[in-house]
Parts: sequence; structure tokens; C-alpha cells
Amino acid sequence: MKKIVYLMMMSVAVLSILTSCAEKKAGDTLVLFMEQENGVDPYQTRMIITQKFVRIDDGEGAKSFVLYDRNKKIVYSINPDDKTVMAIHEKKLKKGKVFEPPFKLTHSVKKMPEMKDAPNLNGESAKHYQLITNDKVCYDVIAVKGLMPHVVTALTAFHKHLATDSMVTFNNMPADLHDACDMTSTTFKPARQFEFGFPIQEWGKREYMRSLIDYDVNYKANPELFVFPQGYQHYTVQDLREGKVKLKN
Repeated sequence: MKKIVYLMMMSVAVLSILTSCAEKKAGDTLVLFMEQENGVDPYQTRMIITQKFVRIDDGEGAKSFVLYDRNKKIVYSINPDDKTVMAIHEKKLKKGKVFEPPFKLTHSVKKMPEMKDAPNLNGESAKHYQLITNDKVCYDVIAVKGLMPHVVTALTAFHKHLATDSMVTFNNMPADLHDACDMTSTTFKPARQFEFGFPIQEWGKREYMRSLIDYDVNYKANPELFVFPQGYQHYTVQDLREGKVKLKN
């Protein structure tokens, strides 16, 4: 309970800072989060969203990053340690085929009481939701409807893209590891947290927390941020699964 109260207070503070940032017509956008999970010190995540790409890394000067090509529908994972670029292509089921979970998943949403003294952002106040699957609270989300809708669209597509790949390996997971919340977020109902607007705060299992700390819808992204490093070895995640990859280093 203390954690929830703390997060709610933080969200009010964040909104107070961001309220002064009038959102104009979006071009490139910079979004900064602070994240934390069990056993890991808090760390910053940077997202840069353009019409063509989403780049996710840990900040200025990062050599390791994830790049989502929105036009080609490919996610790339760039690893400077072994100098590789791994491509994850969007997977599609055969026509008429439906991928079903191993047991029934029932989803619901609980809207929590209004946050007192929460300022408006772009004419909307932040609202708190609990995302529930099979009568279990999976995640809490504090979202602002209408905030950075272009980012919501891009990140929704990104999460759904990864979910198509998760379907490929899902049946390899032992049955005793099947968790309703995990299956929902990674495979069967991805990007659920974006259904209520932009999530300025979210928290859930394994002490996971994420808080928006800043954003800039007038950001000018350096085109070099979306270029692969030269001399890196390229392969697909499917090549890796099939044992076809022999690392050069």
C-alpha cells in the first residue's frame, strides 16, 4: 500500500512538471522513463519515436539499443559486446488459424478512485486503472488520455510485433511456468496498458515500476541514431533458434 501511495504522489509531481510543456504537432519525440525491478537498481530508459522508427536505449551515448523499423515491421537488437544485430520479423498466422492460450484468460479493468489534486495535462487528468486477468491484478497503470497519441500508436505496434514472435516459442514453455498475467502481456493481449492513454506510471509483478520523468514532442533526432554500426554481424532470431548462428567474436 505504501508503494501505491508513493507512486500516486510521484505521478502528481510529474504531472505538475509536465503541465507546462504544451504539446504541439508532433514530429520526433523523446520520452524518458525511470524503471526499477526486483534486485536491480533504478535505471533510465530513453525512447525516441519518429514516423519511421522507435529506438529504445539507456540514454545519451548508448551503444546497445533496440530499433523498431515501423515501415519494414522488423525489430532489431544491437549488441556491441559481440558486435551483432539480431532481427525479429513480424510473424503471421496462416489464414484461418487462431492461436489460443493453454487455458481461458478472462480480462477486466478496475478504475480506481480519482486522484485528489491531480492537475490536468492537455485538458485531461491522470486516471488510475488496475488491469486484471483471471481475477488477479496484473498491473496498475496511471494514464493520461490524449497525451502523445502518436507515441501510444508506435509503442502499441511495437509490443504487438513482439507478441507475434512470442507465439512462435510459446509452446516450448513448460506448463508449470504458464502465468496468466505474463501470458497476457507478452502474447495474448499485448500493449494493454496503452488502451487508456499514455501511461505515465505503471507497476506490477516482481517489484516492477516505471515512471515518466520527461518528454519532448519537438525533439530533433540525429539520423545516425537509426543506423546500424558498421562491421556488425547480422542474423535473425529464427537463425539463432535453429542453431545457424556462429558468432565471429
